[in-house]
Amino acid sequence: MSSYSRSSYNFLNSLRETVERDGLISPSDHIVCALSGGLDSVMLLYFLLYYREQLDFELTACHLHHGIRSLTADEDESFVRELCLRKEIHLDVRHVDVPGLAQEEKLSLETAGRMARHEFFRDLIRKYSPSTTGSCRIALAHHADDLVETFLLNLGRGSGSRGASSMRVLDGYIIRPLLETREADLRKIALAENIAWQEDETNLSDEFLRNRIRHQLLPLWSELVDYDVSQVLLRYIATVREDEDYLSSLAEKSLKTAQLPDGSLSTVVMADLDPAIQKRSLLLYLEDYYKEELDTDQADISSAHLNAVCQSIKEAVHGDKKQRRHHLPQALVAEVSESRILLLKKERLC
Repeated sequence: MSSYSRSSYNFLNSLRETVERDGLISPSDHIVCALSGGLDSVMLLYFLLYYREQLDFELTACHLHHGIRSLTADEDESFVRELCLRKEIHLDVRHVDVPGLAQEEKLSLETAGRMARHEFFRDLIRKYSPSTTGSCRIALAHHADDLVETFLLNLGRGSGSRGASSMRVLDGYIIRPLLETREADLRKIALAENIAWQEDETNLSDEFLRNRIRHQLLPLWSELVDYDVSQVLLRYIATVREDEDYLSSLAEKSLKTAQLPDGSLSTVVMADLDPAIQKRSLLLYLEDYYKEELDTDQADISSAHLNAVCQSIKEAVHGDKKQRRHHLPQALVAEVSESRILLLKKERLC
């Protein structure tokens, strides 16, 4: 793609506008492209190569060999290595036995894979941040259809409106330049420009719920109503996200008011909050703890966890002096008393 057709140029230019609108990449930044070898990540790399011609930033790539499909995973790694060699892009590769991790930690393959990826990303941020004068960010290839599928997955888990904002174009050190682009558009440009990619066999298997949503639910839904349901859902997600952003800003302010000098939360202040703000404030508090104390952004806090803690808050301020403990993911315990809400690691309770 050293020279571009009109459609390819328009495509690349629209991505450039997204990047500049949201301030995803600045001069002197170090951008690490997460490269699986699939269509989405290959197109992301090609865009970043194009954009690097317009803006001076450091570009490298990373690849996680997950060990789920040993033979095809080896082929994916070889493809990615060859692509980066041709494009003169430095590549970081990590091998992780995701099936073994899932079995050891009693997790689904999807959850174990997500944990392995994010640990890899955090290590790369630590590796490259000290050597760059700008920011170090990980570029992920999630596109608009991924956003719809994730929204439906979260909706099915009862995550409420917050599920609409689970993927952001800019999310901490993560950037998603393709998030407003449909998968069909990526495929169209790749075919027109003869860009090769690897087909991920796991994307074809209906063993995974996400794939059943992609291959069965959305096509049938669109057929029944005779329009593109995904496009309608994308508009709905954008609307819900605006509401969620406002509620989250209120929750952040309330959380600051509720925090005590020792880092715990005031039960009285939390109990006085509107239920919608109370749950959001509590979730922000838990997520911050997971990031700062447990070094993970994969909290996996469910509505059931939040409801249980909020119920204990209500009971505590109505005269019930019994101390309650709620077991949360990754060996964390929320201890609720009449005066405060304290987070503890399980080993501290022994």
